[in-house]
Amino acid sequence: MGNQYRRMQTVKHALQYYISRPNANEKDLVREKNLLKSVEEEVEIYQERNHIPKKEVEMND
Repeated sequence: MGNQYRRMQTVKHALQYYISRPNANEKDLVREKNLLKSVEEEVEIYQERNHIPKKEVEMND
């Protein structure tokens, strides 16, 4: 359980960082933001299913 959750969080944070890069193409940004939204939804579902409390920082993401 822990390793999968950590991987999902790592992917989420990597996408958040990657999207903020300079000179990003608008078309790519749209795709990446859609992917980020999907990953965030998966993380939220995983948290609910496994009774993982949300952190304050994550609630503001």
